[in-house]
Amino acid sequence: MIEVSLDPNTGIATLTWDVAGLPVNVKNRAAIAAFVDAVDAVINDDNVKGVIVASAKKDFISGGDLDELRAARTPDAALELVKAIGACLRRLETCAKPVVAAINGSAIGGGLEVALACHHRIAADNEATRIGLPEVTLGLMPGAGGTQRLARLIGIAQAAPLMLEGKLLKVRDAAALGIIDEVVPAADLLGAAKAWLLAAPNATQPWDRDGYAVPGNDPQSMKGRLFFMGAWPKLRRKTSPDDPAAGAILQALHHGVERGIDAGLKIEARLFAGVASSNVARNKINTLFYGVNSARRLKARPAGIPSFKPKRVGVIGAGLMGGGIAHTAARAGLEVVLIDATQERADAGLAAIRKNLAKALERGHVTEKDMVSILARIESAADFGRLAGVDAIIEAVVEREDVKADVTRRAMAAAPGVLFASNTSTLPITTLANLSPVPGNFVGMHFFAPVDRMPLLEIVRGEPTSDAAVAKALDLCKILGKTPIVVRDGRGFYTSRVVGAYTREALLLLAEGVPPQVVDNVAINAGMPIGPLAMADQTSLDLLLDIIGSLAGESKKQEPFVRALHVLDRLSSHLERRGRKVNAGIYDYAPNGDKTAWAGLAKEFPATSSLPGETDIENRLLHIQALESIRAMDEGIFEDPADADVASVLGWSFPSSRGGVLSHVDGVGTAEFVRQCDELAVRYGDRFRPPQSLREMAEKGLRFCDRTGNAHG
Repeated sequence: MIEVSLDPNTGIATLTWDVAGLPVNVKNRAAIAAFVDAVDAVINDDNVKGVIVASAKKDFISGGDLDELRAARTPDAALELVKAIGACLRRLETCAKPVVAAINGSAIGGGLEVALACHHRIAADNEATRIGLPEVTLGLMPGAGGTQRLARLIGIAQAAPLMLEGKLLKVRDAAALGIIDEVVPAADLLGAAKAWLLAAPNATQPWDRDGYAVPGNDPQSMKGRLFFMGAWPKLRRKTSPDDPAAGAILQALHHGVERGIDAGLKIEARLFAGVASSNVARNKINTLFYGVNSARRLKARPAGIPSFKPKRVGVIGAGLMGGGIAHTAARAGLEVVLIDATQERADAGLAAIRKNLAKALERGHVTEKDMVSILARIESAADFGRLAGVDAIIEAVVEREDVKADVTRRAMAAAPGVLFASNTSTLPITTLANLSPVPGNFVGMHFFAPVDRMPLLEIVRGEPTSDAAVAKALDLCKILGKTPIVVRDGRGFYTSRVVGAYTREALLLLAEGVPPQVVDNVAINAGMPIGPLAMADQTSLDLLLDIIGSLAGESKKQEPFVRALHVLDRLSSHLERRGRKVNAGIYDYAPNGDKTAWAGLAKEFPATSSLPGETDIENRLLHIQALESIRAMDEGIFEDPADADVASVLGWSFPSSRGGVLSHVDGVGTAEFVRQCDELAVRYGDRFRPPQSLREMAEKGLRFCDRTGNAHG
């Protein structure tokens, strides 16, 4: 677990982490106990003059054991997970013997906390290495000194955004900030560590020396107070009100760093205990770690099919989606043929990719070398014959069945027998596949905009789609760096269907006379990043009219669809209020981007009765998404509740603090959720009547997490 070796000639002891049976050095109870014993042994051994903390794995040390963390249901149980390692690291840095961290690979979360407790940090020059404290992305915070040591090392102003945003740094960027002291070639790592120890440096941390001052601004200084005065409102704008992690980090920085290190460590540990034992942390761990990683491991890939390793792909349609797909494929190292109806349009698509890369270069997200190589891998063309020799084709043309059928036939004539994927959000894959020359090779690949940034990919299996096509689509998805869910064909598949229900409910609230800013603010306070009506304006109301009409199908005459479609038709067609693109929709938009609710809404959609309260509005907006998801699962669109949670969080930013649409039901309680929906149905309509499958779950006391292998509840 922790190998201890002592060089008798130099007195240098090396503590090498090597957690058995795991690919990474997870800080579980057993590993921590072994490390504590090893540290105590070298501290108390007079023959030891200096200590190296190293790793036998590819990476240095990772974070805590998430199984142990999500099993901690009380603050006391969570505190027990960090109590021993926290005390051990404090003994290590005050032992009067120099300690150096030899960082051979990524040091993330708890691994960086170990390194920060060493007096010196040397990292191998490895492009793949990442350094950071990303706990907040899983609803957690550092608990073994991370907030206190990092802030005392580089200053609060520089440490805060790293922890509040969960940013991971490359080695040289971490060195530039002062987190890493030296960067050396990998072959020289242990030699450099020994050389530093033999130089007999001062074996104390800066914060343990007389006269120490926090770099930058002390929390009690005027500049420090101004920093926190600005940080709290900014945090409230960016963070869901029910997600405590980021606020706890800011509290630890504010109230911990203004005191001595020992008091600060106690404050951090207490805050960690509350955050780590919260339902929010458990929800985020379940979905954003276990659910996402399970999807990325291609759990849905049909067995027994050889791995698909494409080198060259065709993308048809050089617009926003097609260009984004081409950009993503080229960034992943694939050769790309970008096709459009004319050379001019294909070239315009390539120019848009070049422009986006230039912006990424300005922000430091890509290097100039990366930009040149990505663009060199993309060929723009109007000749479908250029598709000859590609391994797969993805079309992203206009959402019209006849257009998609035409480009499919032309493309497959140039590249017969290859995987053919349609990027569509609403058109039935079974219908499109049956219009294809080889239906078994046809699959849906529903990307989300902007493609180069959105992680989710919905793979849709039509009735004729073969196992081989699904397997190839998943292999391609992995190469593209996307997180996939696999669903069966159905109107709106899964994601568009649920987003459509959510948008429709917001439009019904508008039709009832609820002011749009009230609807949007309730959604934002519930954890959505943007209100549904503001999003409707961004989508454009005339396009949304077509989308919701398409999703409605034969249900178009049902009362909820009639009212929602009437709102969109009235605004976009009759009043020419088509949304953000014309600065006039549900909101009016000023030249500076500010928006105000359109004054004519009250006349167009007067209140029909007493307006619903905020609790009803929130439940209508969130519960309808869960109900539509359950109906989709009952119809066989998907099987694993974890897929719904992952898709909702990654696809349309359902509050991750709730874990996703079906974890939301678990959080409310199945029986209570059924009761609330029955009350909503009485007041607002039968669309809120819970499906029989959910009633049976409630009667048996079951939860959705009981039906997935990704969560223990």
